[in-house]
Amino acid sequence: MPLMQWTQAMSVGLEELDDDHKVLIKVINDLAANAGNAARRDVVRQCLLSLRRYAEFHFAREEKVMSACKYPGLDPQKIEHRDFVKRIQEVTSRFDEDTTGSVEVVNEALLSFLKEWLNHHILIEDMAYRPHVERSAEAKQAAKAFKASEVWWSQ
Repeated sequence: MPLMQWTQAMSVGLEELDDDHKVLIKVINDLAANAGNAARRDVVRQCLLSLRRYAEFHFAREEKVMSACKYPGLDPQKIEHRDFVKRIQEVTSRFDEDTTGSVEVVNEALLSFLKEWLNHHILIEDMAYRPHVERSAEAKQAAKAFKASEVWWSQ
C-alpha cells in the first residue's frame, strides 16, 4: 500500500501543478517502498535526488504561477519551499556519507515528515492560492509555459 495517495481534494485548480504534486507523491512512495532495503541503496539515492530536483522544478513553477496572479502569500511559500529543499539536501548528504550501505537515514521519521509536509503544504498552503490562480489567465499561462530550463540552466 502506498504511503501517500493523491485525491481530487488536493487539486489546486491547475492541471500542471496537480500533475507536479502527483509526481512528488510517486517519488515519495517509491522512496518508502525501497527505504528499508539496503540492497536497493542505489534506488533510494535516486529517489532522494529525484525528490529534490523535482521539488525544485515544481516550486519554481508554482512560484512563477503565484507571481503571475500576484498572490499575496508568495514570500512565505518561498521560505517553505527553500526549507523543504534544504532538508532533502541534508538527508541526501547524510545518506551519501554513510558508506556502510545502510539506509537508516531514510527512516520512518523522514517518511512521516514527507507525508505530513506534503499533505499540509498542498491541503493548506497551496489551497490558499487556488482562488487566485483560478481567476487569473496569467497564472494559467505561466503554468503552461514554464520549462525546466528556467530552474536548472539558469543557475
